[in-house]
Amino acid sequence: MYKRSELVTVVLFCLTVAILAVSFWIIPDKSFSEQENRSLEQMPKLDSESFFSGGFSKAINVYYADQFPLRDIFVTLKSGSELAFLKGENNGVLYSRNQLAVKDFNAYQSRIHITENTDRIYLDSLQAQLKSVDKLGETLEVPLVTVLPPRTVDIADSVFSYNRPDGDKPFELMNTLGGESGYIDTLSLLRPKYESGEYVYYRTDHHWTTGGAYYTYCEIMKRLGREDKIIPRERFEIESVAGFSGTTAARANFPIYQKDVLEIWHLPDDDEYEIIADGGELNGFYNREYLEKSDKYSVFLDGTHDITTIKKPGEQRDTLLVAKDSFANCLIPFLAREFDIVAVNLATNTFISAYAESYGADAVLIVFNTENIISTGHLGNLK
Repeated sequence: MYKRSELVTVVLFCLTVAILAVSFWIIPDKSFSEQENRSLEQMPKLDSESFFSGGFSKAINVYYADQFPLRDIFVTLKSGSELAFLKGENNGVLYSRNQLAVKDFNAYQSRIHITENTDRIYLDSLQAQLKSVDKLGETLEVPLVTVLPPRTVDIADSVFSYNRPDGDKPFELMNTLGGESGYIDTLSLLRPKYESGEYVYYRTDHHWTTGGAYYTYCEIMKRLGREDKIIPRERFEIESVAGFSGTTAARANFPIYQKDVLEIWHLPDDDEYEIIADGGELNGFYNREYLEKSDKYSVFLDGTHDITTIKKPGEQRDTLLVAKDSFANCLIPFLAREFDIVAVNLATNTFISAYAESYGADAVLIVFNTENIISTGHLGNLK
């Protein structure tokens, strides 16, 4: 009887492995995971260069992991077990009942030294990048305003039993930026609002909410001497889109969490702007097709483009050059009520002085999230 049970176990195990192996080759490859909100690895090309360099073996391992049969089920089971064992995190994402936050990032020290998935920050690298901001502010002939939005783990520090190794040191360094940088301390602006219960950062995504962007817009307008032009909050008609689940939730894959509400703030003149993104005309500030997709945040300005220009035909207005990442996408519609906008992606365009001169900018705004500063080093390439 004992031997028979052992045989059954072996047969079932072999049968399971065989079914999974056959399924792997029968089931078509998926190009995108809606659950994880990311592209999946496709079959890598084998050539002599990738074979001898080891690149092919790394790529094929990722391919097998991404295309494994029933991957979504196994990923959810793994994250659920982490919660069941009260670990409070999965895949470098912290969990609380009302908030998720990424704690592990890639840390940039130099072009050849990047530490992957760490909760530490190279403060020397950060300081070097901040010096580039100071230098840019000194060389520009127009006012500069700098906004470096905190990460969710910085804003929501009080809701997790987790001590960030570097604490608020990155923001203490940012506060040493010179006066020509026009630095706005968004940690001091938004953290108290978050702690008082205001909805300024998403629960499942790494971005600030439209409400958080509005508070920042008000501070930018004050810094540019346009306080009297700030549009009161009550003038906006707010459209709420429920069921938003962002990039943080996709990374963690927790089976239970509270989804977000994405807000679109409308004014009657929404349709009066000419918006060109990478040479193509957009149909307004908001591409509503994204509201039916997992990447709902890209509803703002059709996601991130290399160069986006916004004008209001028939009006002569000052021009604001915005050197940005995706945090600026929901902020720009507020600023476009006052300025013609030239928005450039800082990941691909770092010659800010040249753009300011070319477009006749009357002011320059930098909006670059702290996560991107510590993980890419792009801010250090400003010229």
